Amino acid sequence: MGSKKINYQWRLFVPFVALLWFTIAAMVAIQYDREKAYRSNIATQQLEFINNRIVFAYEHGGKIAPFMEFVKEYFEQSVYDEVRVSVYNTDTHQLIYAIGEPIKYNKTDSDKRPNFFYSEKHSRDNSLVVYTAMPYSISLTEALAPDSTMWLIILVFAIVVSIMAFIFTFYLSKNVKLLHKFAKQAATETSLDANYRFPKDELGEVSQQIVDLFNSKAKAVEDSEHEHKIALDAIKEKSRIKRELTNNINHEIKTPVGIIKGYIDTIAEDVEMPASTRQHFIAKIQEQITRLCNLLNDISMITRLSEASNAIPTEDINFHDLVYTIADDAKESGLLNEMSFSFNIPLNCHVNGNSALLSSAILNLIKNAVSYSKGTAIRLEKIHEDDYLYTFRFYDNGTGVGEEHIPYLFDRFYRIDAGRSRKVGGTGLGLPIVKNTIRTLGGKITVRNRIQGGLEYNFTLPRAKGYHLDDDDIA
Repeated sequence: MGSKKINYQWRLFVPFVALLWFTIAAMVAIQYDREKAYRSNIATQQLEFINNRIVFAYEHGGKIAPFMEFVKEYFEQSVYDEVRVSVYNTDTHQLIYAIGEPIKYNKTDSDKRPNFFYSEKHSRDNSLVVYTAMPYSISLTEALAPDSTMWLIILVFAIVVSIMAFIFTFYLSKNVKLLHKFAKQAATETSLDANYRFPKDELGEVSQQIVDLFNSKAKAVEDSEHEHKIALDAIKEKSRIKRELTNNINHEIKTPVGIIKGYIDTIAEDVEMPASTRQHFIAKIQEQITRLCNLLNDISMITRLSEASNAIPTEDINFHDLVYTIADDAKESGLLNEMSFSFNIPLNCHVNGNSALLSSAILNLIKNAVSYSKGTAIRLEKIHEDDYLYTFRFYDNGTGVGEEHIPYLFDRFYRIDAGRSRKVGGTGLGLPIVKNTIRTLGGKITVRNRIQGGLEYNFTLPRAKGYHLDDDDIA
């Protein structure tokens, strides 16, 4: 017949309480020794105080006798009533004063034994020596012993903790029993009662979570399939966007290629074409080739910004000088047509960027304003700065765009008026290049219609390290 298994609660409770009582006993022993040493030290300090006061009075010409009487009266009704004090002249070995039984000179008697507290003090000139001693009397032993209240507190604490340990192990074993029952049920059934409830504690919460996980297994499979479908939809959407972008690129490329082919075919078929007409067709071909080159350059630029932004080098750039050069080039090249371009950038405005990319971005903003704004003036200015960024504003005084177009102005190949855009030769990638350039360099850009008319772009660029503006730096 097999031995009966010990209840799980007792297997927890007995070792736990044994360890607890052992720990308490060790702590009590340590505290007892410390308390005893502390109280003994107090008794020794009392003797040393008497010695020090007597020697002090002697060295400063005071009278020793009155202090000896004070000591005798002070300790007479205390636990130190058996204190013995002897004052000797070291030259003659003569006893000068004594309280209680005299202590022999040179401590050759029993006053040096361990059952006495003992202290001695010599004057500085070594002409006087004070001996003090105090036996371990019953009253002194009781005074030096730790307070009995401490033992009572420790006992009560140990009992309370033992009771708490019993309650703790009871509830813990109860949870274990319920968990064991649950394990058996889970092993034989495909689902569990959703109302299966465990006690409101940590182990009960863990057990309840296991039940919930078990019951949600089928739902988890369903959710996984749903997430898989979402992932597939996301892949399809990404593929659709990529396909749409490819189609847009193909369409934008086919248009100038088709026009070029048409003009070339016409010239090739009509050998007697007048020279003026032929020259007109060649000029149109050159115009479309330029447009095609611009489109390919823009596609290359935006691809580089999207896929290799980390490889783009940056450096310290004086933004005032960069804008000044752009303004001069735009004016000399006739890019501005009938519009004017002005700027207000601090002379010492240094940004961390890429000169070619920034020049391309600002030129794209200028070209966009010249082509579509129907305004007369363009302006770029700094409007704010902090320890890390400059904020700039680029705007025109034109007609702006419909509010429904604002969210899409930075989309690739987005055209407000496709016919007008192609007429003025735009690629549909100018503003996306601007946005990607600013983001690649660590800034942000937004666009809105101005109340006064026209479009306004606000963008930020990171400051070059070590440059801070002064009032004298404003242009």
